[in-house]
Amino acid sequence: MKTVYVLALLFCLQAAAQEKTADKKFPAIALMNDIRFENQKFDQPRFSCGFLLKYQKDTFAVTAKHLLQIIHPQEMKTVVFENRVRLWTMFRPDNNSETVTMHQLINENAGELLSDKSIYENDFLVFSIHRNQSTVTPLEPRTTPLEPGEKLYVIGWTRKMEGGAQRVYEFEYYKTIGHRMLLKEKIVPETFGGLSGAPVVDGQGLLVGLVSNSTVDPATGARFFSPCSIENLLEVLKTEKKE
Repeated sequence: MKTVYVLALLFCLQAAAQEKTADKKFPAIALMNDIRFENQKFDQPRFSCGFLLKYQKDTFAVTAKHLLQIIHPQEMKTVVFENRVRLWTMFRPDNNSETVTMHQLINENAGELLSDKSIYENDFLVFSIHRNQSTVTPLEPRTTPLEPGEKLYVIGWTRKMEGGAQRVYEFEYYKTIGHRMLLKEKIVPETFGGLSGAPVVDGQGLLVGLVSNSTVDPATGARFFSPCSIENLLEVLKTEKKE
């Protein structure tokens, strides 16, 4: 009887430790960043999330801009790499052989200080790709407005996760303020750390945003999980294609 009790307790503890995720399934979409600086003490071999975005006939890599605010050499003051970033790749934690190597940072900006709060306004880095050795599915942008109450999904890994298949979390669209979408939490991780830069998609797998930060709704005073919308990201790519 005692053995049965112990086994039951162990089973309950194991079940409690398993993080709940949404039932919604998507093909392999999410990636994780591997950033190598010229000064190797700043290297980040497993640093938050990213994804691929198909725009017109080209594919780009996207992650969150505020990652550079968290970790960067002291002499790096603006959103310009110069020679301070030696190599930036993305990879699949469930298959490290699948990698994407960045080529050029498209939205570099010598006038944008990494210390500015404005980093979170358009919280994206978008890269051209040097080499894509992955099988992840590039996302396509959604072009129609979101509806209040619509289900949205975040795909990626938190900082506590060492690997395994991408996780899917469920949210509900509330409203948009400026460049931020305010979402209600439905099926979410215990902690969000590490999800920065992860894609936010609708039920059809179309891209609507990327994980950034939280925002206080001025109308209610409530704080919401608030990904960055993609309107300005698409404008950057539109300008890039014209040039």
